[in-house]
Amino acid sequence: MFLAEPPPSQGDLHFSLLGFPVRINPWFWLTTVVLGLRDPDPVALLLWVAAVLLCILLHELGHALVMRAYGFDAAIVLYSFGGLAIPRPGRRGMRNPGPWGQILICAAGPASGFILTGLLVLGLHYLGRYPIHFLEDFRQGNWLSIVPEVDNIRNSLLNQFLKDIFWITIFWGILNLLPIFPLDGGQIAQQFFSLFHPQEAVRQSLILSVIVAGMMCYVAFVRVGDMFLGIFFLWLAYSSFSALQSSRVT
Repeated sequence: MFLAEPPPSQGDLHFSLLGFPVRINPWFWLTTVVLGLRDPDPVALLLWVAAVLLCILLHELGHALVMRAYGFDAAIVLYSFGGLAIPRPGRRGMRNPGPWGQILICAAGPASGFILTGLLVLGLHYLGRYPIHFLEDFRQGNWLSIVPEVDNIRNSLLNQFLKDIFWITIFWGILNLLPIFPLDGGQIAQQFFSLFHPQEAVRQSLILSVIVAGMMCYVAFVRVGDMFLGIFFLWLAYSSFSALQSSRVT
């Protein structure tokens, strides 16, 4: 609906990952750098770009691997705020994933990030004996405590890189599961609605998308005071509302 593969450009970077062709659009680099400019340190910015690249690639790889399990090939494209895993006709026998299979495909992206963070936290805590802080102040309203923090890492570069990875995989991963288009959560909601009312699934999921995106605008602007996050959800709310109006016309 909103997910369209960006056209190729001369600045694209191409390579292969586990047999999946990967294309990185120049807008991916630009957007990632802009998001990392809150820290003026050039080394911290490079670490941020590396963390975003790693986490988004892993996210899309999660989608692509589940697509492969259903017999599809996939191409991965990174651009703008994230990326796409685009199904292609496979050489093996393709199976219709159905609503539950589509939900699994959508959920595999965020799940891959959660698994990465889980493995890192377990390794750092049980093998490295580093103290881990997680959800300690959540009941007091500090919802950012959902992102793990590691103490006593002397290497400042490694410490910064881990912070970036945890922030992207956990915070971005949870936001991505909100039932808002074109996030994975919005697509999961549509597939869930299709289990009960297939013909109304798109409209129902778009209505939910507008409501949740509007609520997140309030949280971002009023409760958190994050202008960028508020604008992001405002754009998503507007996109969902526009798509809902178009669906009513057609």
